[in-house]
Amino acid sequence: MSPSRAALLKMLALCGVIVLSSARTANAEWHFTPMAGFTAFGNTSLFDAEGGTGKRHGHVGGSVALLGSGIFGAEVLSIWTPGFFEQDDVDRIESSRAVSAMANVVITTPRRWTEYGLRPFVSGGFGLMHARTSATEDVLLIDVNTPGFNIGGGAVGFLSERTGLRFDIRYHSTLNRLDDEDVPSIGPVHLRYVTASVGIVLRR
Repeated sequence: MSPSRAALLKMLALCGVIVLSSARTANAEWHFTPMAGFTAFGNTSLFDAEGGTGKRHGHVGGSVALLGSGIFGAEVLSIWTPGFFEQDDVDRIESSRAVSAMANVVITTPRRWTEYGLRPFVSGGFGLMHARTSATEDVLLIDVNTPGFNIGGGAVGFLSERTGLRFDIRYHSTLNRLDDEDVPSIGPVHLRYVTASVGIVLRR
């Protein structure tokens, strides 16, 4: 593992510990949420051999959140989008993916206001964004890890005491980064996209 990648992973782990620790309040509850949805509106300066970043792609992900009875909480969230740099009618890339892993602060309505309805929230934070391509043909390949941020919102509603649904729409972007000669990119590296997800919430 390169020193830069190790440093980014340490930063992400530290952010996760800080935000989860800050959310420890009386009557706090854990939300474990596997999610699925679509990634769209992609834009990047990275070499896009098939022009697939602007297409819609399916994704999977998950969130672990800690919410109290008040308005503040925290979560660690990751979204995995396979085939992000690919499209169906072009065959230059064997496989590709875009991954974001973020530590977020959550702002929501007090639990007593929405005990039996949808509980809206907004959240945002910082973490790591990863992009990778592999190919059998002679094309420029991508393998990038870079700091990023995300901001989004949605709502959580419970169908029973322990099980509910989460609806989430979110913008992901890399932070500003200088040119890197080792990365096939037109100008400074940037990667941006929007995710729309639905998840099953397990409350503990």
